[in-house]
Amino acid sequence: MKTRIKEFRARNGLTQEELASKVGVRRETIVFLEKGKYNPSLKLAHDIAQVLNAPIEQVFIFEEEQDHRAQVQSKDHHRHYIP
Repeated sequence: MKTRIKEFRARNGLTQEELASKVGVRRETIVFLEKGKYNPSLKLAHDIAQVLNAPIEQVFIFEEEQDHRAQVQSKDHHRHYIP
C-alpha cells in the first residue's frame, strides 16, 4: 500500500509527532506508514484521513487497485487498435 500521508500532512502543517498524537499512535507508526512499511487498520486509516481533511482513498492507495486500473486501461487501449 502506498500513502500520501506526508503530502497531506505538509498541506495541513502537521509534524509526524502532531499527527501521531491526534490519532493516538507513536510517531514511529507514522514514519512506517509514510514509508509504506506498515498497513494501518481501517480505523487508523479513517482517523488519519479525517485529521488530514482528505478522503481515505486519496490518502491511502492500494497497489492492487493501481495494478488493476493499469490492466484495464491497457486492455481498453488494445481494443481500440485497428491494424
